[in-house]
Amino acid sequence: MDGMTTDASSTGADGPGPDEGPIFVVGSMRSGSTLLRLILDSHPRIAIGAETGFMGAVMGTKRIASWKHGAEWFQRIDWSEPELDERLRDFYAGMFARYAAGRGKARWGEKTPFHPAYIATMAEIFPTSVFVGIVRHPGAVAASLHKSFHYTFDEALSYWTAINLDMINGAGELGDRFVLCRYEDLVTDEEPVLREVMRTLGEEFSPHLLQHHVVQREQGSPRVVDGSTSTRDPIDPRRAHRWMDALTPAERAALERTAPLAALFGYPPFDAAERLRLDAASDDHRWTLTGDDVARLRERAQGRVDFESRPPVPPLDADPEDLARRLSHVEAALARTRSRRAVRLADAARGLQRGRSWSDLKAVWRALHDPQS
Repeated sequence: MDGMTTDASSTGADGPGPDEGPIFVVGSMRSGSTLLRLILDSHPRIAIGAETGFMGAVMGTKRIASWKHGAEWFQRIDWSEPELDERLRDFYAGMFARYAAGRGKARWGEKTPFHPAYIATMAEIFPTSVFVGIVRHPGAVAASLHKSFHYTFDEALSYWTAINLDMINGAGELGDRFVLCRYEDLVTDEEPVLREVMRTLGEEFSPHLLQHHVVQREQGSPRVVDGSTSTRDPIDPRRAHRWMDALTPAERAALERTAPLAALFGYPPFDAAERLRLDAASDDHRWTLTGDDVARLRERAQGRVDFESRPPVPPLDADPEDLARRLSHVEAALARTRSRRAVRLADAARGLQRGRSWSDLKAVWRALHDPQS
């Protein structure tokens, strides 16, 4: 790209040299994970394409749903789990590697919002992989989900909590294979944040990373990608704090409930601008946390944060056709239930209590004497 060359002089300061393992970007929806994906994809050696959700297929292969032998089906034909993992690694790595090679890149990566739940499995199947986590203030994520996906503020906060518990629990086992950054730091201090990230990835820092909107246009990327993110827009630091002015009293009260977990990332309950410096153990990590840092902070927060109770969350980006099928099945089951005689009689009796009209009396009579009830 014109005017952009790899910063070779930074090799000694920023890492031991290129690695080849896959790069997995993990974080909640609306956390800036797509922005981070586009930035990393702008590196001359790294290709991270659109979300694939491939771990859903991996988990479906490892465990067949709704069958008593589903967890050990492969053992029934004398396959071990490490052997299965090796086949899965070869298959999926081959797919992603072809994508990267087609774009002239040497290294592949992936980003899907529900993958934090599978960090441990991903790390085991891909033992040379590294993970880049991103977190954003819960108020910002909830406000964006409420606006863009029409979920209540409380539902969005439950989602933020669940995904970040998944990420914390997974990161704590990965040591220096994991690096975490905050969205707010990424958009206000992009270069120092990315230099630390690239050190974990074992890649040289490249000025291309600071011009992702230019690189993506020249790579022929679509104008709009996952999460309705524009590939042509430069980073806008103002986006980090716009949500704060619109908080309602009820939303502020809801954010109080996420305060203990948010504090682990240095966030005050209502203000991302006044975030604290990340509590990293090493002076080399002013802007990021390693997996060991996350494990240490998790241990320190025991008693204030329940790391084991993951709140249930709705499928925020589910397939509409799948949801329609599920709704149809639920409606049919409800109709069958309501056709039962006891339910119909109870409904008729309630109607009689409310109205006591001649039609109400006839409804009770039919419920009692209809042979099809």
